[in-house]
Amino acid sequence: MKKLFTIIAVCLMSLQFATAQDIHFDGTIQEQMPQFVGGEEALTDWIETNISYPLMADVNAVEGKVVVKFDIDEEGYIDNIQVEESADPLFAEEVVDKLQDMPQWIPAMQNGRCVKVRYTLPISFFMTF
Repeated sequence: MKKLFTIIAVCLMSLQFATAQDIHFDGTIQEQMPQFVGGEEALTDWIETNISYPLMADVNAVEGKVVVKFDIDEEGYIDNIQVEESADPLFAEEVVDKLQDMPQWIPAMQNGRCVKVRYTLPISFFMTF
């Protein structure tokens, strides 16, 4: 049986604030990164449940990775999905199509207010037997 495995490496995920970080008088930065509701395990479960190994990629025995970047806005909605890297166009199409229906996240907070962030997510497609 061939199946999609996802690898979401924390070291590969990056968050970039769209606004400058304000440093308070005590030298601390008050911020909270955006979170998928339920945390990283729930995000992995959502990806494994919703993103399928494309049939033609399966037939052609194609494996590889897709790296997408998207904005998580002040309300936690996904927007501006861009493919940075893809081993196959079929993988990119599947990922973008499904991410458009991704549920709302808990938005990032900075200095007590919600802020828009850019999020990088790598998803790997590997065949198993």
